[in-house]
Amino acid sequence: MDRREFLASAAATSLATGTGLAGTGAAASGGESAAGFTFPPEWHAHEAVWIGWTKGLFDEPDHVRLRLDMLAALTPHVPVTINIEDEASAGQIRALMAERKILPDRIDFHIQDTVDLWVRDTGPLFVSNGQRLQIAGFTWGNYGFPWPWSSSGQLARGKAPRQIAERRGYRLVPSDVIAEGGGIDVNSRSLVAYRDATLHRNPGKPLEEIEREMMRLYGKDQVIWLDRAPITDRVFAGPKVGNFFGWGANGHVDEYVRFVSEDTILVAEVSERERDRDALMRLDHEILAENRRQLEQARDPDGRPFNVVTMPVPDVEPFLRRRTLTERDFTAAPRGFDARSVYRDFKVGDEVIDVPAVSYCNFLVTNGVVVGARYGGEGRPDHLAESDERSAEILKEHFPDREVVQIDPLAANWDGGGVHCLTQQQPAVPA
Repeated sequence: MDRREFLASAAATSLATGTGLAGTGAAASGGESAAGFTFPPEWHAHEAVWIGWTKGLFDEPDHVRLRLDMLAALTPHVPVTINIEDEASAGQIRALMAERKILPDRIDFHIQDTVDLWVRDTGPLFVSNGQRLQIAGFTWGNYGFPWPWSSSGQLARGKAPRQIAERRGYRLVPSDVIAEGGGIDVNSRSLVAYRDATLHRNPGKPLEEIEREMMRLYGKDQVIWLDRAPITDRVFAGPKVGNFFGWGANGHVDEYVRFVSEDTILVAEVSERERDRDALMRLDHEILAENRRQLEQARDPDGRPFNVVTMPVPDVEPFLRRRTLTERDFTAAPRGFDARSVYRDFKVGDEVIDVPAVSYCNFLVTNGVVVGARYGGEGRPDHLAESDERSAEILKEHFPDREVVQIDPLAANWDGGGVHCLTQQQPAVPA
């Protein structure tokens, strides 16, 4: 089954069902203290940036190119730790790096049997007290997808942070709250997240309990709750709206809302040009406008308002994949699963549209560089280059002491994420 077919089968076990997972890989919350530790804002100094690289990536040229682009952008500024499954795979990466003239002395390979490509989400989610690190161990629930998409193999990805903690001597502080790193963004005292996605991950758990636990693990004073995430990032038991389908992380704030300083927050905005083009963009425009209003009404722990700045949403139209449903779309599914529920209101011969998770907010801030998204280029509409330039200007304005490097993230966008999702920073502490 290829990625698109797998996506279609996964979609039927989606957020729209309201079903969550018990999750795996963490003990009950409150048993260990995280006092004195905090998840530092991304603009603080980093010892390294982690990425994951599985054996299967070598068969996907677009994903290999994206990761090499990431290494080329990062290694002049910060060391990179690659979580990899074996030494043979590390050797293949070294050979690819040599072809691109990427300096090998800036790369550290961490070899273990559990690797997650989306290291932002499973972690290691490093927290620091300024002198040493430990790892925040939210329970891993595979984005809230129930069986069959959340098989034992998918849930096993949650073992990665514990293995890293054991191998490298970090304490892992467990929690029974289900969360992913991409669903939370922070400054020094606040974190922001989507309420609907958080409750979906933790069925039956009171929001107040979840909030206390998130603040405990991340060492923050408050949570800024946004009511709902845009539709483009959601996976429903059927189309997102109309005949639009596509992958997403089911409510990750790092696609749309990002702290860029203690008092400034970026929020994505669908342009006037795109918002009336179709039902999907109209819904996203409405939800992001609502996000913006809620951020403008939010206050920091001292009662001060935030400076809310809009970031463009890339025009997704040039990247949409229109296809005609075949009988295979209705039959290709994991054993014991009825794929017809995905296309329950469609029939063979109908047109559907697959949507990638394009975003300018899914950027990484690290030592000396901000790695953002680029959608313009040869053979693509001129207005994409214009929005690329605008997003770069916004990043330069807020990070004037860092280089801004834009790379094409579409390979990750088609799987529901971007550069930020594929990376995780390790805060710098004294040696």
